[in-house]
Amino acid sequence: MKILYKALFLLLVMITIGVSIYNYTQDFDIGYNQPPIPPVPDQTKYRLKLYFGSPRNNRLVSEERVIVSTEQQPEKLIVEELIKGPRNKTLKPSIPPETKLLSIKTIDNVCYVNLSRSFLDTYRWDLMNEAITIWSVVNSLTEIHEIQAVQFLIEGNRVGAIEKYYSLKEPFYRNEELLRKEVITPFDTFNVFLEYLRAGNYDSAYKMLSKPSIEKVDFLKFKLNMGTYIRELRDYEITKYQTQKYSSKVVLQMTYEKKPTAITYLGDEFTESWEMVFENGEWKIVMPI
Repeated sequence: MKILYKALFLLLVMITIGVSIYNYTQDFDIGYNQPPIPPVPDQTKYRLKLYFGSPRNNRLVSEERVIVSTEQQPEKLIVEELIKGPRNKTLKPSIPPETKLLSIKTIDNVCYVNLSRSFLDTYRWDLMNEAITIWSVVNSLTEIHEIQAVQFLIEGNRVGAIEKYYSLKEPFYRNEELLRKEVITPFDTFNVFLEYLRAGNYDSAYKMLSKPSIEKVDFLKFKLNMGTYIRELRDYEITKYQTQKYSSKVVLQMTYEKKPTAITYLGDEFTESWEMVFENGEWKIVMPI
């Protein structure tokens, strides 16, 4: 009997071992044939500093935003958040919400931002500000240490001006001035120039000239010519103007009309043009030679 019990016990042990081995191989085969489970992407907390238009849309105001995302390109996240617009409803959006970010990449410290055509086609000229639009993107992206400049592309191509003043064919660099003071257009700059001349402040007016103009025209000649010029304009006022944008300059064309009851020698109305260039974040006047 003892021999029988031992035989039955050994048989039971062998059956148990066999079943265990079978189950193990089945589990192994099932796991082996199934595709691997992809890892869950790590989420990153980004603390972004975005720039939008001020309530009057004449300078930049920063808005900090914390985003938790699986996105590995912070520059992509920045532009997408700019397109969504400011959370602070007193600030002005800088990019049309219809705009699509087609691609974005940074090469040699220049970030190439490729936007859809709707960026231009749906731009609200009556509500938006060209300079605010450009530097809201540039200043937001250059918060990233590796990015020093931004090149705008429209569906993969470099294009001319958004509206009047700025060409998108070359990269833009960070502009801290728009954080401290209002946007100054070429026409605004020229009006300041005229005010300096009317007040006899020729030193300040001379400093508003472009660098090549200062190199070609000395101060005494400038003072003599501008003294005559401003005396002739004494009884005139600018009634309308238009701006023409070229690749490297802006031409400001203004129409002057004689003030009521004024006696002058230039006629009741005349038109003149001045060239202006953008140097070191400011509009400068090109002195006619």
